[in-house]
Amino acid sequence: MKSFRINQNEMLSHDSIEKSFLVPSRGKRSRPDVKETLDNLENEIQYVFEMLMNGQFEPTDHKAVKINERNYQKVRTIVKPDYKYEQVVHHVVVQAIRPGIESGMYEYVLGSIPGRGQHMGAKIISKWIQEDPENTKYVLKMDIRHFFESVDHEILKAWITKKFRDEFVRELLFLIIDAIETGLPLGFYTSQWFANFLLQPLDHYIKETLHVKYGTRYMDDIVCFGRNKKELHKVQIAINEYLNRELNLTMKDNWQVFRFEYEVEEYAIECQTMRELEALGNELEKIRIRHKLKTHKKRRKIFIKVASVRNKQDKLERLLVMYHGHSEKVTMTYGRPLDYMGFEFHRNRTIIRKGIMIRLTRKAGQVSRQEKINPKDAASLLSSMGWVKHTDTYGMYEERIKPIVSIKKLKKVVSKNQKRINQKEKEARKKNENRMGNSDGLTGEPPGGHRQDFQREVCVPAPELPADNQDE
Repeated sequence: MKSFRINQNEMLSHDSIEKSFLVPSRGKRSRPDVKETLDNLENEIQYVFEMLMNGQFEPTDHKAVKINERNYQKVRTIVKPDYKYEQVVHHVVVQAIRPGIESGMYEYVLGSIPGRGQHMGAKIISKWIQEDPENTKYVLKMDIRHFFESVDHEILKAWITKKFRDEFVRELLFLIIDAIETGLPLGFYTSQWFANFLLQPLDHYIKETLHVKYGTRYMDDIVCFGRNKKELHKVQIAINEYLNRELNLTMKDNWQVFRFEYEVEEYAIECQTMRELEALGNELEKIRIRHKLKTHKKRRKIFIKVASVRNKQDKLERLLVMYHGHSEKVTMTYGRPLDYMGFEFHRNRTIIRKGIMIRLTRKAGQVSRQEKINPKDAASLLSSMGWVKHTDTYGMYEERIKPIVSIKKLKKVVSKNQKRINQKEKEARKKNENRMGNSDGLTGEPPGGHRQDFQREVCVPAPELPADNQDE
């Protein structure tokens, strides 16, 4: 693993800290605490700068909250960090460590990484299964048991020590990690980055040591494709041993290896009576033609693979005449689709998971019954339309959503609401600038409650790093 050096001056620059205030404030700028902070932004930036430089940042006490995650029908326990100043510090840290984490990241790691979401994953997997069916015959699907709650702090810290040389950055990262006694808290912006960083060695182990040609990881969910079951069973055992040995984690017991969906051309043979159909089956066994007797379209039929009767076509035709049978060529589907990241992957198409499709149609019905459309509901439905755009479910949209909801109207509602929000923020910024411009200076009680002098100008540059923190 290559070590990565962080420029402390860039990390604590005015622009970096300002961005760390603005990004987490999106969608909650009407909250009194957020509004008060943004109205006094320059002083707040200076305070955070000096707090970090002087090593005065301390995580606050947290109270866990349970939420229902409808997309996955799970109850999750999350921890909400305070916007002022814990959430801001988290964003400052992630901006600094992100290039170092991304530099060693496997190209098909998905989830919680900008530009590497579910839709990118859907494109990648669809490409694999359509272009190389031979190497995507079987699927290994697994996930890590209670991953976020089970992360070992000491192991994570050891990897951070190897990756990041700067003592200042390491101490700040360790402080954030130890804010919770065990694991990584859901709700912290840093947790998703720590999680992906911790599993980087596993990604490289799967690709470079186990030589899995097609594989991807979506946070703690792992999918690998292979030519046969035996190969994937070996991969599963190796991954489980690696998790136990290197990361002190365990795999869930519900891992699966299954045959991925595939199509076969077959003859569907039907006779006038069941007695004739059974007699035909007995004759097929005598001439060693493999077949299956099953119900198709509410009728009992014999199915024979087209490829298995190429050299026995004449014998089959004589038997059909003898037992009053007739055949038709059909395409039968076997195996299972892959349910992953909210999508259902088939060999020739990708559709939305059934639960998501139901919630999408219900939301459309709810919006259609509103006399005045709620901007939040409009934005939520427009966001969900991304599922339709990136899958083969346009027919569902035309049948269930288009007749009752106008997408054009929803866009107008969202646009009008956003313009109103932008205008309010513009007026607030102008008011704040006028107040700051009329003030000769500000001294006294700082935003954090400590006595300290403040400047209206941008942050002073951070001192240069000590010599022992420089790269060799």
